[in-house]
Amino acid sequence: MDPDLSRDDHALMAALREALATGHHPREELVVANAQDAFTFADLEAELAGLVFDSLLPADAGPAERDGTATRMIVFESEALSMELEFVGDTVVGQIAPGGRRRVTVETPDGVAAEVTTDELGCFSLPAPANGPLRFRIVRDGSTTVTEWTHADPDATA
Repeated sequence: MDPDLSRDDHALMAALREALATGHHPREELVVANAQDAFTFADLEAELAGLVFDSLLPADAGPAERDGTATRMIVFESEALSMELEFVGDTVVGQIAPGGRRRVTVETPDGVAAEVTTDELGCFSLPAPANGPLRFRIVRDGSTTVTEWTHADPDATA
């Protein structure tokens, strides 16, 4: 027993140890996937497309309220492109601007989940992975853009 700590301090330390040992982040898979990317990002030349809009997140960043029939819209942007996505059931419908043919790959921490080539307007549709984190890799003419990790159904891990 540490003589510099009181009985209450020892009780608090024990409670903190237990909380840290048993606690889990509600988005643990997403946190782990982002952490793995930080150490194993194989394509350092790929440009990162950041999340700029998510229909589940209100402008004041408070808790999201959902209508069970509503679809989810997400927008990612980078210097080279923007990508609008709509999650409708188990399908992702998207468009990349500027238009043109590109290869779009949906990746999960386990690997490639789906792949498609956009039409000349940059439009595409593909199946969304059921659960867990996912990101999109967009390739055109040797240029690669990768989105941040997200979830098709953010309630799946909550």
